[in-house]
Amino acid sequence: METTSSDGPSTSAQRQPSGSDLNSNQTDNHFVIAKCRRNTDVTVNPNNNDQQETSEESETEERVLVVYCRAGRLGAAYCTLQSGELFILEEIVDRPPGYQIFASLFRQVEPVCILLEGKNQGGFVQTVKKTVFDTDANDDARCKLVFLSSKEYSFEACKRRIASLSLPSEPPNCSKEERSLFLRTVLDFSQTQSIHALGALLRYLDLNWAKLSMELHGKPSFISLRIISLADIVSVDEDTYRGLQVFSALAHPSAFKRGARGSSREGLSLYQLFSKCSSKLGQTYMRVLLQHPTCDVETLKRRQDVVAFFTRPQNEALMRNICSSLRFIKNVHGILTKIKALSAKAYQWKSLYNTLYNAVLICEMCESAGKHSEFLNNLACFDNNKLYEMALYMNRIIDFDLSKTEGKFTVKAGVDPELDMKKQTMASLQGLMSETAKVELERLPSYVQECSMLYMPHLGYLLGVKVWADNLTAEEKQLPDMKFLFQNNDNIHYKSKGCEELDVVIGDTYPEIVSHETRIMMRLTAHMLQHLQTLATVVNTCAELDCLIAISKVCKEFNYVRPTLTLDKVISIRQGKHPLYMMTCDNFVPNDVESSQDAGCVKILIGPNSSGKSVYMKQIGLIVYLAHVGSFVPAESATIGIVRHIHTRIQSTECVAAHMSAFLIDLRQMALALQESTSNSLLLIDEFGKGTSATDGMCLLAACLNTLLFRDNCPHVVVATHYLNIKEYVVNSPMLRYLHFEYVIEEGEPVFLFRVSEGAATSSYALQVAAATGLKTTTVSRANEVLNAVMNNTLPPANKRITSKQNACIEAIKTKLLTDDI
Repeated sequence: METTSSDGPSTSAQRQPSGSDLNSNQTDNHFVIAKCRRNTDVTVNPNNNDQQETSEESETEERVLVVYCRAGRLGAAYCTLQSGELFILEEIVDRPPGYQIFASLFRQVEPVCILLEGKNQGGFVQTVKKTVFDTDANDDARCKLVFLSSKEYSFEACKRRIASLSLPSEPPNCSKEERSLFLRTVLDFSQTQSIHALGALLRYLDLNWAKLSMELHGKPSFISLRIISLADIVSVDEDTYRGLQVFSALAHPSAFKRGARGSSREGLSLYQLFSKCSSKLGQTYMRVLLQHPTCDVETLKRRQDVVAFFTRPQNEALMRNICSSLRFIKNVHGILTKIKALSAKAYQWKSLYNTLYNAVLICEMCESAGKHSEFLNNLACFDNNKLYEMALYMNRIIDFDLSKTEGKFTVKAGVDPELDMKKQTMASLQGLMSETAKVELERLPSYVQECSMLYMPHLGYLLGVKVWADNLTAEEKQLPDMKFLFQNNDNIHYKSKGCEELDVVIGDTYPEIVSHETRIMMRLTAHMLQHLQTLATVVNTCAELDCLIAISKVCKEFNYVRPTLTLDKVISIRQGKHPLYMMTCDNFVPNDVESSQDAGCVKILIGPNSSGKSVYMKQIGLIVYLAHVGSFVPAESATIGIVRHIHTRIQSTECVAAHMSAFLIDLRQMALALQESTSNSLLLIDEFGKGTSATDGMCLLAACLNTLLFRDNCPHVVVATHYLNIKEYVVNSPMLRYLHFEYVIEEGEPVFLFRVSEGAATSSYALQVAAATGLKTTTVSRANEVLNAVMNNTLPPANKRITSKQNACIEAIKTKLLTDDI
């Protein structure tokens, strides 16, 4: 005989009484306790209830963002729908027409919906529309715009909504005045734009939560409220990220999946290079880290100390141990949200316990490294007693093995005596049901060959009898001393005297066990939520540690060096390399960079085609960028002055939706660089003006360079161009230097050495490069004749081949005309 409980532990045994065999079975809506047959052949069909542990699915986090801009100051707030996390932006100045702070926030948040005030239709709204709808780099970046009524942004109404906000971190059983005081310690209500944004967000979520979360009767519940700041961010526009290949999203090759959120993958990019994190949470944080380059020197030095520590060979073992623990760190907000909603699965409880345990373990492992890094010391000195207590409580209360088997929260034996008694009763119930099934089978008529005892919520214990004939009438279904209830497929269910006795003696044991365990789970959840802020802080720190370890792995693999950071206006790089190009090239030629008040801040690269100008410019931009995320750089040595902006005119991405030509896109990028750049900026300009006539393009380039040179504090500028006579139109300034790439002539063709030197090139060698790429010799020769004619202000010689064909055609036409006249 085998007996099972669908949500409890299963036990099996076999008995062979004369003429009977008991088997267990499980249906969708009820629990079969025991089954009895009259045949003599024993056939045991055990039902395997061992459930495989469900791996945590990669859920795409959806965020709703509210932005509110007034008088040049930006306020914003957003919510992560899956985890219930609220974020509010510290109010910050955001200047038109670029609104670079909003663009940076948009890239970091990646919202599915942006809320705007419907009354405001000024330049800010137009910029938001352009940012959202004109992007074609990543299909996942698509989101929708929702315009709210201006009354939703009423300051007093927003304050009232925020005052009613309930957070797990607030004092328990606090009054309205105490909650208001608590919120004032969390939020600065003098930042009116941010308060407007948060209040409008809360109102929108209240009205649309059923549609957003697919919960018909649910209401929004928030797990935390965090303040974010963009005051220290280095402004990098979308074109610069794309031009420097910091990110490079590739659409899914399947047309069916292309455009779906989360379907794209990362191509060759800096983000792919550093994608060596041990946890998914760290991988998510890596994208945020790369989208938030900072100009805070102290933050950068703390990160550099961590990277330097883990690049040392003697710390390899410690790094491996930390990485083995980091892979168990999960997003606790998302897990606790499901636990709070009583919808958490068994593997999510296990994930929370693993996160707690390994977070404590990481803090302990960092104790030996604390003296080498302030970041690691803060992690080592973290008060993890609360985390240890929570992990200890979970380990003492939850039976993880049994929870995995049963697929629900299960309490260990010895935690609650009353619960243990109920479980003992439930365990003894299985044998009792088996005996009851045998007794009931003896009472039934002989034509009934099989019966089963089962339990159904709200109906109690029932006797199930398999139909003994086809097309039974209502009278034929009646059995002696049995109360007919209903028929389900081939089983007819009755309430017998034995079932009634079980209802009185045992009752609803299983629902009582579930209810009892749910009460214990809710008390444990409340204890967890009390220390959520502590847990969230250490988890976020572990995610950042995961990113820094991933960066250290890359730095160690490619022999990056630690750059010297300074507030002086200087960029000095010795033997620098392109971090992506050196991965695909075995013989990369390194080059130096010097940009300062003494060495000149404006560099004009005039050189042949295919000599390495674009790679050199991107190399400079990436090295400066890496220094501002706390990474080491690919060079022998580097001194990087802190910059506030990195702008490029490198890549022109044409898009039909943008309604702009390639030349217009170039002009827009150049205009943004000129408007936003300051003394502490880096501008990289590659072949600006090539989209129009040579004369007009050169005039525009010369005018832009003169505008920068006439400034009192000129930014760092690197320009690559093919206008060989540009120096005749640019003002002569001690801030200006001309550079070119070295080459030698072998057999009439240039051989590029990819080494930069001072001085301008005298030729672009376009014809030689064209011949080297396979263009026909006759075409190249004709191009050379035309070039010489243009240089000498004469007409090129006639092409005899074309002339002969033309004369032959003329003679044929004359002959035809004369023949027609005759």
